[in-house]
Amino acid sequence: MAPGDPADPSSLNSSLPEGVFETIDEVEGLLAAVGERAPAGLVAPTLGALTSGGKRLRPLLLVLCAAMGEPNRRDLLSAATAIEVLHTATLIHDDIVDRAQNRRGAPTVAAAYGREIAAATGDYLFAEAFSELARIGDARLIRSFAEASVGLAAGELEQYRANGATVEVEAYLEHIRKKTAGLFQAACVAGGTLGGLSLVQIDALATYGQALGIAFQMSDDIMDLVGKPGLMGKGIGTDLAEGTVTLPIILALREGDAETIRRVLAHPAPPPELLEAGIEAVLATDAVARTEAWARGEIDGATRDLDLLPASPEREFLEFVASEVVGRDA
Repeated sequence: MAPGDPADPSSLNSSLPEGVFETIDEVEGLLAAVGERAPAGLVAPTLGALTSGGKRLRPLLLVLCAAMGEPNRRDLLSAATAIEVLHTATLIHDDIVDRAQNRRGAPTVAAAYGREIAAATGDYLFAEAFSELARIGDARLIRSFAEASVGLAAGELEQYRANGATVEVEAYLEHIRKKTAGLFQAACVAGGTLGGLSLVQIDALATYGQALGIAFQMSDDIMDLVGKPGLMGKGIGTDLAEGTVTLPIILALREGDAETIRRVLAHPAPPPELLEAGIEAVLATDAVARTEAWARGEIDGATRDLDLLPASPEREFLEFVASEVVGRDA
């Protein structure tokens, strides 16, 4: 249940506030530098992981939030690089646990180089992320990223233990708060902190980041059932096939053909016809519509307190990002 990125890149880039695109472009160069200075045996997998695409949503959020204040340019670039390096490390470790073969249409680091090299690559990236933060020297940023990292680890363990099991809605919500929303929240808090915003404003950004992350994951769970195969590096029904219980699946188990869905979840490698039957069983209910409605409610919550922030193109773009998350086309 590792999330992709919302919307079409052009829809985001075409309306970015002035200067933000250039900052993200600088971050791209810094990400490549992280790969190039990796230990000799890790250069290729690290570079591949850091430059394989993605919309850089987390550094984008960080930069937008910081730009509503007056951040130090060097610290801003370091923090934006660190959040994407940390995110990439978590994806690599996710793929090891999930034994995933593809991500974003290309072989995962684990598939291309083996699980041992992948684990070392992820470990290197975790170390690099906190090295960037140590250079900034702000304990608030280090604490925020550390708390997000602990949540990511706990969330991944909870998902692994829950695969194929009965999961309640509150347990699902707690899991995605840790595994997905934590980094969104850390990005927003770090940006507001670097920009010198007030505590009330940073709290508003924290609320925005968490709610956006929750809606983002719910949207991703929907796309796993109704999206286009391959656009997010996985096929339709991957969560079902891996025994991952998402919100649409939880809701469908309550009101649909629970027997068929449970057969898919319990099967270590469900054959195509069984997987298709499981997907159809979920889609025969209103679980997808209810999940989308829930995600839209999270988006409403995400934007509710943005009026506390300075009126600016950056604030407007945060609202735009939130509006793009639900109903995205893979």
